[in-house]
Amino acid sequence: MSEGRLSLFFKELETGRLTGSKCKSCGAVFTPPRPLCSRCGGETEIINLKGEGTIESFTVIHVPPTLLKDACPYILALVKLKEGALIMGRLLGYDPNKPEEIKIGSKVRFEAVREKHGEKEETIVAFKPL
Repeated sequence: MSEGRLSLFFKELETGRLTGSKCKSCGAVFTPPRPLCSRCGGETEIINLKGEGTIESFTVIHVPPTLLKDACPYILALVKLKEGALIMGRLLGYDPNKPEEIKIGSKVRFEAVREKHGEKEETIVAFKPL
C-alpha cells in the first residue's frame, strides 16, 4: 500500500468519509485504498464508499492493547460493505457483555468516531446498526 493512499484514507476518515480503491480491470473494491489490485494485479482508482454493509464476523475484546485498556470490553467486527470491500471496525450499539444479541448478516452503517485515550486522540472506523 502506498503511503500516500494510506494517508488519504486517514485524512478522509478525519472528515467522516470512508475511502477505498476500485480495480480498473476487474472491478474489485478494497479499503483502505491500495495502488494495485490483490486479485488481478491491475491498477486501481480512489473511490468514496457509502459505508453500508453487513456483519461477517465479530469478536469481543477483553484483553486490549495498552492504549485501549479503559475501553474494554469492546466489540470488533469484520464488515462486508455493499461495494464488496471487507473492513474491520469497532461495533457500537450493542452490549459487549451480551454477544448473543449480535447476528451475523445484520446490517450496519459506517461512522467515524473520535476517541481519546490518555493524551492521544484519534478517529476510528466504527459501525452502528441500521
